[in-house]
Amino acid sequence: MSLPNDVWLQIIDLVPPSAMHSQCLYRVNSAFLNVFLDQRYQQVSLSYLSSKMIWILERLKDPIVARRVRILHLYPHFVKDALDTMDASPPSLFSKLGDLVRDQKKQLFSKHKPRLPLKFKTYRDLMQVMMDTFSRLPNLTEYHVLWCGLPSAGSCPTLVLSSPLRLNLRCLRLEISLEKLEHILSYYTQPFPAVEKLDLFIRIDHNLDPTRYETILLMLAQTINSLHSSLRKLIIQLWEPFDLSPLFSAISHLPLLDKLSLSIPMSYPNLGSPAGLIAFLNLHSNTLQSLSIRASELGGRSLIPNEVQLGGWMDKTFAKVHLSCITALEISLYLVPFDSALLIVQRFSKTLTSLVFTGLHLAYEDVELLTAAFPPCLPHALQYCRIGPLTLSPQLFDLFADKFSGIDGLELLVKSVIPSEGDVPLFCQRSTSDRDQDEGQVGRFVEEMKTRRFPDWKLRHLDLSSGSYPRLMPEERYRSIFMRCVPNLQTFQ
Repeated sequence: MSLPNDVWLQIIDLVPPSAMHSQCLYRVNSAFLNVFLDQRYQQVSLSYLSSKMIWILERLKDPIVARRVRILHLYPHFVKDALDTMDASPPSLFSKLGDLVRDQKKQLFSKHKPRLPLKFKTYRDLMQVMMDTFSRLPNLTEYHVLWCGLPSAGSCPTLVLSSPLRLNLRCLRLEISLEKLEHILSYYTQPFPAVEKLDLFIRIDHNLDPTRYETILLMLAQTINSLHSSLRKLIIQLWEPFDLSPLFSAISHLPLLDKLSLSIPMSYPNLGSPAGLIAFLNLHSNTLQSLSIRASELGGRSLIPNEVQLGGWMDKTFAKVHLSCITALEISLYLVPFDSALLIVQRFSKTLTSLVFTGLHLAYEDVELLTAAFPPCLPHALQYCRIGPLTLSPQLFDLFADKFSGIDGLELLVKSVIPSEGDVPLFCQRSTSDRDQDEGQVGRFVEEMKTRRFPDWKLRHLDLSSGSYPRLMPEERYRSIFMRCVPNLQTFQ
């Protein structure tokens, strides 16, 4: 059938991605084939040496396939596999003759041709092919590296992992130990790609002395400084507590940096001396617009995280931070102490237009303290807020309407509803996994909300994200209630 390409693309939009392969629809025409190849090779992940990996390498040598790759994930266990299973040196003349005889026998007696034309005699052959292949992905924009452990591989993965750095990347994520990072930074002496997003997940193998670690952090700071003309978002996360103050102190002003995400280990020394982070944040006071904060306890020697110690570290740090241009703040309360998070909100409330405050069930009193953190003289500054989980009551809705009278979008992570503040949510067990809230309690909540009306509230978008636990009333019933309560409301989810 002869149809314009645009028509075929509209037809393809209606086809589930899974059906493209399972039903062999890529054989219909070139339009279907192109979409299939984009879906298949847009993101490539390689970790262990296998026939599947060799097959992917062979496909990537084809320029038609190579140009489809946008995201590349590498975990160099394949280097260890190759070192364990391949000869490190070139084969001798006798081994070449033996291989030739075996190949001739295979061609004579095999019913099928070999599926994989790529064959590697030595470890170096494989590494060279991988280096050539990864450095010839013209449209690669995101590169993700995971390299920690693998002590038997030594520094061997460095060459392969460094090859994509020659490309025009926009996002680079390194989940890497400082020991391995030293290998890359020492070997790769060319300018780093002008990435706009740098995501660092730093691990420690505990093989070096403190002075050596500080030297590596200074090398990393120099690399970050080289991105001064491109870097817009920086993400820093630690596997365990470690002193990063030398890194923060050595980073120079990054004029385009407007987004920062920090994951703070709960145990001492957290991110190190507060002075380093304070200096870094204040240096970017006029550029940082978005700040994300959460706490983590993924590894380390501390068995019992110290919430009090973390709270003290955060209070001491952010009490001396001045961010004059910050407009978006996101805090996960999963491990961050509520009082410390509240102090941060108070610190930046005058300029905030967006707030995400989630991860811990908030009582009415908690929400009251949160709303009080915003100056009453600036009722229209905050435009979007995401809060929860919480128990929604008519009184809590009154509080939002009063304190956030100028807000445009409000998203509440609703765990349950109650007809009056102070009531306890009641649930009935339906099965081993489902619980519904008491219908009578939900009905009384509805009747109370029918008596509310907020004609002056500027709220236009309301989202009650209740999920499947517990099951509340149907969404349409909620919609009619809140649309009646808030005349300016345009969308409800």
